[in-house]
Amino acid sequence: MSAARRRKASDPGTVCRELVERAAAGRLPRLLVLAPPTRGEDEPWFGERVLRAAREAARAEPDFDLLDLDGGGDEPSIDALEAFLQTASLFSSGRRALILARAGRLLSRRPRLVPALVQAAADPGGPDWMAIQLGGRGSEAVVGALAAAGDSAEVVRFRRLYGDPPPWRPHDPDASEAAGFAAAEARARGLTLQPGAAGALVEVAGSRPADLIQALDHFALLGDQAIAEEEVRRVVAHSAEGNAFAFASAVLAGDGRAALQLLTRIRDRGLQSWSGKRLGPQEAFSLLISILAGERRRTAAVRAALDRGADLPAALKEAGLAAGGPIARRMEERLRSCDRDRLDRVLGGIRRAERRLKVEGLPVSLHTLEELVLHAHQGGRRR
Repeated sequence: MSAARRRKASDPGTVCRELVERAAAGRLPRLLVLAPPTRGEDEPWFGERVLRAAREAARAEPDFDLLDLDGGGDEPSIDALEAFLQTASLFSSGRRALILARAGRLLSRRPRLVPALVQAAADPGGPDWMAIQLGGRGSEAVVGALAAAGDSAEVVRFRRLYGDPPPWRPHDPDASEAAGFAAAEARARGLTLQPGAAGALVEVAGSRPADLIQALDHFALLGDQAIAEEEVRRVVAHSAEGNAFAFASAVLAGDGRAALQLLTRIRDRGLQSWSGKRLGPQEAFSLLISILAGERRRTAAVRAALDRGADLPAALKEAGLAAGGPIARRMEERLRSCDRDRLDRVLGGIRRAERRLKVEGLPVSLHTLEELVLHAHQGGRRR
């Protein structure tokens, strides 16, 4: 199997780290094509990180001739690129490299550049390596044409990280790709995410790598080398994410008054992320619903294990939670008032809210969440 086809199985974070290490060591292929996925959503951050590592390594070499172009710029230097591919620089020792970022539209509009890149990759006197970043759905033809370089080319596709745990570990938030990425990046910064912390970080920061990196840098500034799940939640307690967790706890505990009071406060003051970003209505709704759904899912997993006869520590462990500490105590307290009926009502309320917005096309508003609270609370009172 050629190098142009061999990257398939590993998660995007692992593949990115491997390429960054190879770039730092000067071991990139003659033609590296950073492409969008054939399925799923593109994540340009990974390709940008690889290009940054390659750029830093090349610039650290005093006699290295690097042509660094942005194909998405207003006026990319086509003449300079063609000249670079055809002849060696008179001012270098012969070692050359090319970085062509955001090249999808450029190569689609200037198709003659594609065979020139392929030929340069096959030419023994060509650049030591070339890193081409593509993006967008219309770039697949360019990817195929560049892969014609055969063993000289390596095509790497980057999609977004999965934020949900895999089907075989559905109740372990730390098992998601995004949580694994956060844990690996934390280790690279000398930080340790204790059990539950990586999953909690994904819950509050999302699964985008740039957001997770920003969150980790924030915790690094706090000076704690070991970060517990409770620490993640404590840091975000007064933020939008903290309000979302408080809302979820109130709904699951059947405290309709507290949940409605919190929504009123959000309506009056708005929501601001712990990273400083003010959330719009759609983002606020998505955050509140997402965290409520996640907390309900974890609570349901613990409840199901208890109903099968497991003791609380075993049930917590099965749900991917620590068997002791503040998180366990909070779950134990929640379970005193959260039975299977309430969990089902909350799930029904979540589905109803999402259907009203996504299917019926109603505008985003906190009124939809207020109806969710009333449904979950009043349903229990009628019994």
